[in-house]
Amino acid sequence: MRQRLLLGIIATLTIFTSCSSGDDLDGNWIKRSSYDGRVRSNAVCFVIDNEAYVGTGYDGDDRLIDFRKYNGELDSWSASPSTGDSDAVPSFPGEARQSAVGFAAGGKGYVGTGFDGDVTRFADFWEYNPATKTWTQIADLPGGARQEAIGFGIGDMGYVGTGYGFLDGDDKNELKDFWQLNTTTGEWTNLGFSGEKLRGGSAFVIDNKAYVCLGRSNGVAVNDLYSFDPTLEGDSKWTRLTDLDDDDINKDGDILRYNAVTFVMDGKGYVAGGSNGFLKRDVWEFDPTKRNGQGDWDEKTELEDEVASREYAVGFTVNNRGYMATGSASGVRLDDVWEFDPNMEEDDEDN
Repeated sequence: MRQRLLLGIIATLTIFTSCSSGDDLDGNWIKRSSYDGRVRSNAVCFVIDNEAYVGTGYDGDDRLIDFRKYNGELDSWSASPSTGDSDAVPSFPGEARQSAVGFAAGGKGYVGTGFDGDVTRFADFWEYNPATKTWTQIADLPGGARQEAIGFGIGDMGYVGTGYGFLDGDDKNELKDFWQLNTTTGEWTNLGFSGEKLRGGSAFVIDNKAYVCLGRSNGVAVNDLYSFDPTLEGDSKWTRLTDLDDDDINKDGDILRYNAVTFVMDGKGYVAGGSNGFLKRDVWEFDPTKRNGQGDWDEKTELEDEVASREYAVGFTVNNRGYMATGSASGVRLDDVWEFDPNMEEDDEDN
């Protein structure tokens, strides 16, 4: 009861921090089946065959290793392996952790890096095979241990970079390196990164091209937006697009944030939640085809009253539908799941 009361207070207070009422914006948030495991923030997620795998994280007391799988067609989560559920996902075999990265590539899931909440950051990496329901340790990330990094997959390749961790022997540095994992050979390759050092950044993939944005550096939200095209050579893989606070897109810096969620639908990227000194409730849609390939942003319906403002949540796309799940609402860990439909009008009566 105390947690519900606190969440209500948080939601009420943060409504007044929004820059827009959202009354004339498109989009609707729809309540879905809650995560089957313990409440948590700082979890990881990857999607294989239109099923989302969500696990690890922090419940406010402990770092976690369990995983659950979401079926969007049935709006249901797998149960704990201890229940005998035939669809259960085995727990992560590495050390319990928060703030790791997760991505899918080549039909398998990958989880690595992170923080144990005490003194240890991780560089280890693990591969999950959904066909055999087994985890296998692979080569460590060569760039060193870190937390709050960015990870994404394109085809058979995985990509990990930035974060907060080791640089020249000191483990308290923001980072700007980027690495490619060949999931066929298990080998890592250093790609470099043209952007700022950052932690808590985001990425989404549209038509086999990644977009890396958001995050913070030296305590300030970064304004960079980069596209990454793996088919190009050398430094040309990275292209800097219009800054998120540039006058040309005329959004007054409202897009800037860190620890946000992203998902993709119908060739467009979406950003929700996160923080920039306060928890953000506004939602933004990115269309990469606009402005001669520079892309443009449109504001959508903000988080509805029933949705707690949050950071450190996970975002994923299943069957071309975008979701936000778990997270931290001013220190209260969450297990709720919300689907966003960008084409519906807001419906206050459907939750």
